[in-house]
Amino acid sequence: MSATSIRRKEQDAANPRLAEWERKQSRVRTLWVVVVLFFWFSVGLQVVLFFMSGKANFVLLSVISGMMVLGVTLKLRLQRILRQRPDS
Repeated sequence: MSATSIRRKEQDAANPRLAEWERKQSRVRTLWVVVVLFFWFSVGLQVVLFFMSGKANFVLLSVISGMMVLGVTLKLRLQRILRQRPDS
């Protein structure tokens, strides 16, 4: 076991509410980052396809819209989680 994992387990035992909050915050932040990356990748792909064919791909536009809605939802959830941080 590494020193970091031992220290992490000690912190979890000392303050389980904070450890649970950190896990939840980390999970939602990771999901948000993935959605933002997929959104910008889809936008870039749509731009390339638009310049190549001269017309919009409506299936890709719906994916972009869904990613935007999902990204805003996750960002709002992340902000709510950050406001609920337990005291150390």
